[in-house]
Amino acid sequence: MEPRRDSDFDQIFLHPTTSNRSRGGDSIALSSRNNAAYRRLSSAEEPYLHSYEAHGSSNPATPPTYRDAASRGFGLGIGQPRNGPVSGMGEESDLGYHPSHHSRHFSESSLLRESADTSPDFTTAYHRPSPSFNSSFQSYGSDSNTVRIVEPENGQEYDRPKRVKCPTRRHVVQRRSAWLSIAILVLAFYSTAFSAIYFVVACIKPHYGNRIGGKGGLAPSTATLLSALFAKTIELSFVTVFVAFLGQVLSRKALGKNAGGITIADMSMRTWVMQPGTLITHWENVKHSALTLLGIIAMTTTFVAMFYTTAAEALVSPRLTAGIPETRELTGEVNTKFANSTYLFSNCQSPVPLAVDPVNRGSTCMQIAFSGKSFHNYEQYLGRWTEFGAGQGSTDMLLRPPPSGTWYDNTTVKGSWIEPYNMTELSIKWGRMVVNVTAAMPHAGIFSAARHPKNNIRLPEDLGGQGEFNIKAAVPSPIVNVICAGMTEEELAPIIYTKWPHPNFEFNASTWLMNQTTDMPNYPDWLNATVVDDIFEFGEKFGDRGQRPPIFPKIPLEYNTIINVTGRFETNSIYLLGTSPPSIYPPHYLCQMKGGLTPQCLTKYEAASSGGVLYSQCGKAADSMTYQSVVPDVPPIMIDKDWKNVAEEWARSIALNTGLSDGYGSNARLLSQLISNSDIKTNISSLDPHLPSVAEALAAMASSLLLLGTQDATFNHRKTFADARMAGHHEPMYEQFHATVWASDYASGANSPAWQNVFYAVLALVLVTNLICSVYLYLAFRGVQLTDFTEPQNTLALALNSPPSIHVSGACGAGPEGKQLTQRWMISMDEKEEHYYMTSAEEVEAEEARLRQRGPYNHDSIDDDNVANIKNAVSPKVSEYRRISRASSSISLLT
Repeated sequence: MEPRRDSDFDQIFLHPTTSNRSRGGDSIALSSRNNAAYRRLSSAEEPYLHSYEAHGSSNPATPPTYRDAASRGFGLGIGQPRNGPVSGMGEESDLGYHPSHHSRHFSESSLLRESADTSPDFTTAYHRPSPSFNSSFQSYGSDSNTVRIVEPENGQEYDRPKRVKCPTRRHVVQRRSAWLSIAILVLAFYSTAFSAIYFVVACIKPHYGNRIGGKGGLAPSTATLLSALFAKTIELSFVTVFVAFLGQVLSRKALGKNAGGITIADMSMRTWVMQPGTLITHWENVKHSALTLLGIIAMTTTFVAMFYTTAAEALVSPRLTAGIPETRELTGEVNTKFANSTYLFSNCQSPVPLAVDPVNRGSTCMQIAFSGKSFHNYEQYLGRWTEFGAGQGSTDMLLRPPPSGTWYDNTTVKGSWIEPYNMTELSIKWGRMVVNVTAAMPHAGIFSAARHPKNNIRLPEDLGGQGEFNIKAAVPSPIVNVICAGMTEEELAPIIYTKWPHPNFEFNASTWLMNQTTDMPNYPDWLNATVVDDIFEFGEKFGDRGQRPPIFPKIPLEYNTIINVTGRFETNSIYLLGTSPPSIYPPHYLCQMKGGLTPQCLTKYEAASSGGVLYSQCGKAADSMTYQSVVPDVPPIMIDKDWKNVAEEWARSIALNTGLSDGYGSNARLLSQLISNSDIKTNISSLDPHLPSVAEALAAMASSLLLLGTQDATFNHRKTFADARMAGHHEPMYEQFHATVWASDYASGANSPAWQNVFYAVLALVLVTNLICSVYLYLAFRGVQLTDFTEPQNTLALALNSPPSIHVSGACGAGPEGKQLTQRWMISMDEKEEHYYMTSAEEVEAEEARLRQRGPYNHDSIDDDNVANIKNAVSPKVSEYRRISRASSSISLLT
């Protein structure tokens, strides 16, 4: 089609274009007010043929004179003379361009009432002219392609081209099995089902666990992409279904005789949904239709469709969030018991082959490991005390910094103080400086268990380096107990060899550890009694807990320490003897260290991609997840005798025995400076709020020993050394322990800000609208699709084959405006030609009123045979139109 201009009538035609620029065919005129504008826009140099000449009229008549000076055009097919106004349409029944083109509808009863002289010709549908806005007389024109128009006012005659017959090729009702009907219903059910799923998911916010980010699950990026993809398909199918629903409603309203027709503004609703920007660019259409029920639904649909993908991203798309805590049994790989020196020595990594140093390779390797880890952790501990002591400090053990350090370089380790004693009260009780501290450390085996495949815990590396996890394990915690007491030289004499009367040889530091004297008491002798037997439980009177006191070769010089680690197997402790600086009283101190396990704590492990924290929680802080809650009959402190064998190498590695040769080691010096100063007269001492005590410092250094002692160790306190040797000849065993696991996972709409809850309305409205559309399309329309006359191609075909109307006067150039947008239109059928066309509702009402005023035909001469012919005269397409136009539906209420 191409627009061309009629030079005589100041009109624009939409003309079919061909390769040879043929003039034949239908011409549709669109009125224009500006000839100059048309000339600028048109590239054709030749004048367009007169519309009558184009249809074969050899002698076009002069157009009639019109009355209405305000009218300048009548829309499609109405020519506008430049020298006069147009008052209205002439009688054009034979042209098929007026409501009077309706064939007269007959029923059997009405035909029987018609008179004989007015009986219709049943070979064709009844057709007759009817008066319109101005009456003119029609007859056959100068040839078969025209009709002669005679104006009654002045008798002027002219030819008008006849309408080209346009019977519809197909039915307007699609079969249920047609692709269009099936496709629309499938899309409706898909959009409804998935919008319901999305709404439910947004409400319950499910956690996906290992299904996203876990081992074998979807990658987080893939899950997010799939969520967005399905949201987009829901949005597209929703728009498609609603536009189809809107088209069905408007098409049935336009065809229904009692529905009142539709307006141009109503037809623009589909554009709102498909092109939301038209709400701004074509706001005139909006203001005429937005307040109707159907307009409100369409407007709401426009906005919810526009924001559906955004709403799905906010409330449905998987996001990383805190997981749901699970209380379950975890599995750990076990190779040994707690503090197994044999296992530690044999598994220490050293480049020196075992054959080179079969006796001391393991102990040498472990001393290096002990030294590195202990001093590293001790340095961090002293750093924390520097900050803590610079403030107000505290004498409350539970508030003072506990042992701390690192594990595998990226995990911070924190211990806890348990069974705190008041140093002042102990000092008063024993009449000397006494400090008793017990430090609990986390079980290092939890670090490995968290990463064991059997536990299937989502690690940060499984979530693309994001997220974190938390484990609370009810396992025994390793502890170290340190008791230090202040003593004088006289009080130390029973355990100092050089202070004994009549020693057999002079002290020699180089040979003391290798060659013991013959007069040294041996097991089972309980050795000499001391003034501190009750503090350290020396002697037989303490039964199974009783220990033999240590024997030191001499009293170390100030700032020096000496250790005693030579006790037989039944000994569970190591001892340290030190001398204080001259300014501190008491002058000497004796410390006892022993290790074991406690059920009073839990081990907690928190890890993220940047690192982790492994720490123990004891007492009230542990809630009800301690090992004691799982095994209630276990004693609060379980001292392990094997710990002494490991501690002996640890003590040598950190230079605590340099006082034997008066080495003045830096570690010994610092320990001596941490002695709490006592009152000389009362011997009462208290914790310094700004300095750690010597017992706290020793416990902090021993923290690394506790961690190494639980690495690959059992989670059951009942396991013995013999059990460890039965581990299966270097084959690991698996043990389960009770734990609460919390691991980050992906959940729909997780961590959404509160304001994003407004998007619930979008998801809900899409679901409700889908339900309404699906119900109407399937139940009200019974799954049958009608031709959607609001689709552009159908509207164009219908308009090109419809009569011109005064109601769109002047709209052919710039489009309809004002009241033209609210003019109601109906789709009717020329039943004689089976031709659908569009006409205004007013013209239809006027025609129906005229037919009612005319009265019935005389039917006296109608016989039974003619009645039978009448029944069979209606074609299937006409019958279909009548059924649709007379059908009543609740759809007509959507105005």
